[in-house]
Amino acid sequence: MSVFIYPVVKFGIHKFIVKNFVHYFFFVVTNCMDDTIRIRLFCEDSLNNIKEVTLKKEQSHYLRDVMRCKIGTKIFLFDGISGEYLSEIFYLDRKCTRIRILQKKRQLEMPGDVWIVFCPLKKQRTDFLVEKCTELGVRKFLPIVSQNTQTKRISIERLKKHIIEAVEQCGGNFVPEVEYLDTFQNALSKFPDNRKIIFCDETLEYENIQNILKPTDLGKVGIFIGPEGGFSLNERRMAEKKSEIVRVSLGKRILRAETAAVSALTSWHSISGDWTK
Repeated sequence: MSVFIYPVVKFGIHKFIVKNFVHYFFFVVTNCMDDTIRIRLFCEDSLNNIKEVTLKKEQSHYLRDVMRCKIGTKIFLFDGISGEYLSEIFYLDRKCTRIRILQKKRQLEMPGDVWIVFCPLKKQRTDFLVEKCTELGVRKFLPIVSQNTQTKRISIERLKKHIIEAVEQCGGNFVPEVEYLDTFQNALSKFPDNRKIIFCDETLEYENIQNILKPTDLGKVGIFIGPEGGFSLNERRMAEKKSEIVRVSLGKRILRAETAAVSALTSWHSISGDWTK
């Protein structure tokens, strides 16, 4: 490897360092890109027993103009149904990219059977919640409107887009479902009896959440996360009537809703989720 060295006297020591760093950076990027960058894209259609795939315009733009892919570039495709596949680009332009499926690399990897029941927040905070929970591993998101919910609208398509981007980034190949917005009461009444509820309640006196959850069978769970201001007294009373419920505190400090979701999901994974397998 050789890096062109600018004369120190002409440019000064600071310019010398900066310019050579820039040259070195681009040297590394251009020479190592094929070996280090792993491009992963989601395909809506099943890839099982498929030999070729045509990608949409948006994905074609990403491959051609953002990632600077060429004919022959290898990428990974996953469908959220059958698994993940090593593939190769054999046609590429601005409107269309055609991919040849080479071989199946991984089976579908299902995360732990946990649902996140949450109240919509402002856009960026909702995006953060679904992205980070997707990265940690979750089966389904159920947005609900409770008494203290301030944001009563939510774009399901926007959530799905952020979920897919999170799966592409984190290396998973299962895409969590997103239910349509419902009320707290309806969601609670329709909640399966065989799925335990982990009800996050900031009004409880603090006790280590792991001490509460460890003795409990946590095979199938739904984690309920309140809105800004928490669940109302009436909602907490309705939840307590469910037979399969565990009320938990997430610490001595009041957490933002998106922080509470990540914290509770992390605790569950550490006890009986993906991290214990």
